[in-house]
Amino acid sequence: MDFAKHASSFGAAAALYDRIRPRYPEAALRWALGDRPRAIVDLGAGTGILTRQLAELGHRVIAVEPDDEMRRQIGGDARPGGATAIPVGDTTQDAVTAGQAYHWFAGEPAHAEIARVLRPGGFFVPIWNVRDESVPWVAELSEVFDGHRARSVIDERHLAPDQFGPLFAAVELRLFHWSTTHTADSLVELIRSRSFYLVSDDDTRAALERQVRQLASRTFGEREHFDLPYVTYAYRAAKV
Repeated sequence: MDFAKHASSFGAAAALYDRIRPRYPEAALRWALGDRPRAIVDLGAGTGILTRQLAELGHRVIAVEPDDEMRRQIGGDARPGGATAIPVGDTTQDAVTAGQAYHWFAGEPAHAEIARVLRPGGFFVPIWNVRDESVPWVAELSEVFDGHRARSVIDERHLAPDQFGPLFAAVELRLFHWSTTHTADSLVELIRSRSFYLVSDDDTRAALERQVRQLASRTFGEREHFDLPYVTYAYRAAKV
């Protein structure tokens, strides 16, 4: 898979991405970051979905995002940059978060850069919303969404305890089960926000949309609204 092509594909659909992608459970953010206000870099911030949630919880957030179109959706303090070039000073941050983004990062160089900006004891918090594929129809949906290409070389659901290297303590994990409400139309919009769809040709896009609608019809019949279950994987590792 051409990771650079997929990673840079979202800007063309930035407004749709911001509107249709799910937020994160508040309980997951409170577990990872605690309740007191913190200075946070939201790295690979995309359109600022996680950034805005962190700000709503009282944190002081700098969003860092390389894609110009995505960054325009954020508002607030949004800066160009990436996982190997974070535009803040040394040891200035209490936490660095990464919502749906860590699998795009460049391994050890990114870990070193994240550690650079964190204060001792500060946390790196990668977090993912993952569709709950233990539910049969959701597993079928994932075949449409992801079955046409290999998954990321990093399986976002199974980070190793030493994933972030010697600059960080062991990785902690907590799971959070929840769901969002959809219609067939909004489920199609969800696939339109995904990188595989965005880099595909018109025929492939039409086929993907048709498969999503057929699955929704076969599963829910005439029911207009239905729940899409998620498991949020919240990871946390302290800088040593």
